[in-house]
Parts: sequence; structure tokens; C-alpha cells
Amino acid sequence: MKRMRPIQNWSRCIRFGLLNRFVLRPTTDPIDHRPQIRCRVSLSDHSKSDSNGRAPDAWIESFVHRVGNTSANSAQDNSRLEDWREIPPPEDLVLKFPGTGGRAERSTPFPMQPKQPISKSAEVWTWNPPGYGGSPGKATLQNFSNAAAEWSLRVLSARAQQSSSGNETRIWLCGNSLGCLPAMHVASLLQEAWPSAVLWVRNPPDLRRVILNISARWRATTAMQHVSAVLPQNVDAVDLAGRCKIPAVFLMSEKDSLVLPEYQKAIHAAYAGPKLVVELSGLSHDDVLEEEHRPAINNALDWVIRRSQRPA
Repeated sequence: MKRMRPIQNWSRCIRFGLLNRFVLRPTTDPIDHRPQIRCRVSLSDHSKSDSNGRAPDAWIESFVHRVGNTSANSAQDNSRLEDWREIPPPEDLVLKFPGTGGRAERSTPFPMQPKQPISKSAEVWTWNPPGYGGSPGKATLQNFSNAAAEWSLRVLSARAQQSSSGNETRIWLCGNSLGCLPAMHVASLLQEAWPSAVLWVRNPPDLRRVILNISARWRATTAMQHVSAVLPQNVDAVDLAGRCKIPAVFLMSEKDSLVLPEYQKAIHAAYAGPKLVVELSGLSHDDVLEEEHRPAINNALDWVIRRSQRPA
């Protein structure tokens, strides 16, 4: 049996490699990030490697939109998270996770409303996961959600304010497509400590079903069944949905041919907390919102804000 273990580990590594190549689309080319502020968020103790063997200089490249009444004491571009600690925290703090081909440099303030502010001040922090943009490391699903959780904790510790009566900063965990999975993973971990948190996601994928559906077009279903069998549990959307209890808005593109609506509905059904599903009529997976969707979006914002536990 012991002789078989190296072969099993080798096989698992091969399948993980294929899985990463099939799902992830990392890019590192420079992108104009203005008007966002670039911030470097350290993930480890600078004096030594952490318990996961991560290098002491591990960090996440982040980009920040500031919305509403921002302080004159503002962090500069190419800052570090430590530079933000003396800046008054916002009333709304958004942590955003882009999709598989997304980049934080292209992030918008959505769901914050610059022309119709939800609160007096808001910050929208978007990450580039390891291997994307300027974030060092390798793009891999194996550590994807764990890195997201650690990044979120670091940003929350610096930019969110708590009081004895509850959270004074409302937390928004936002994801698009693949980015919904780290958003839901973070939600499942932080919901007790941050009861003001809300979830806002669009087209969350059941990765195994999506992978098998795509591979069927190439008559590679049997091979991909073996590959998808190594998917980590913290990117299993249905399992994550059953562990999340914070208020959630699910945006679902009506004509999504990548993450089929029937897959998304199974995730909605499994969700353990209060939820509102908004169907985006006429849109495919990557289509941008149109003005016709604005009333439904505004209704969803009102719905989730009313259910947030942030003190008035």
C-alpha cells in the first residue's frame, strides 16, 4: 500500500494541474487602474514563513474605489495596508472577487452607487488572486478560497469598525462567476464575527457540473470526471450555500450558456440564509447590466440593506 502512495499523489497532482488549466485564466499584463488606488496587502509575518510554508513576502495586489465623503487624509497610490489604518473607516466596505478571467484593475464601484450613494462613505476593495496581475504566487484552485479568506481578514482588520453594539461598518462580499466561490467561502467563515455582512453574487458556478457540461461538447466527459473529482470542498458552491446564513442577493443572467440557470437554481435552493434572486432578462454570462435592469437592482439593494444587522 505504501508503494502506491507516490503514484496516487502523482496522479492527484496531474489532475490538479489539468483542473487549474481548465478553469483558471490568469493574466499579468499591465492594465490602467485609474481612478482606483493600488494597495499591497501582506498575507504573512514578514519575519518568517507561515504555517502553510508561504514565503515571508507573500502579499495580494488590491485596488480600491473610494465613494462618497472621503477623508482628506487619504492613502496614496501604491500604498500598503498599514498606510490606511489612520484613515477613518467607511460606513460600507465592499470586498470584491472577479471571475476567472477578471482583473481587479478593471473593477467598478458596483454595487455601490456613486451618483446615488448608499451611505456617506464607502470603499470597494478588489483583489487580484495569486498569479493574477501583480500578485505573486501560482494561480491554483487548491489555495484559492483560503487566500481569499486571509486577504479579507487583513482588509477587515484595517478598514472595518466594530463596536459593543455590533458592526458600525456594513460588509459586502461580492463575487462574479468564479469569484462567487471565494465570496461564499469568506461569508461562511466570517458570518459570526461580522453579523452586518451581506452577500452579493452573480452567476455562481457549480464547477463540477459546468466542467462536465463543457467537456461533453468535446466528448471528454469520462476524463474530466476524474479531473473534477479533486475539486476542493471550499470551491463547492452547493456545499458553501448550505453553510452561509447572511442575507444574499443572487443575480442570475437569464441566457447564461456557461453557468446554466438550472445549475444556479440548485445553489439558490441550497442557500441556508435569507435570499433574493434577481433574474437579469436578456443577458448572457458576461453581458453588462442595462438601464432596464436598474429598478430590479435598486430593489435588491433596498432588500439586502434592510436585512443587514448594522446598527442605525
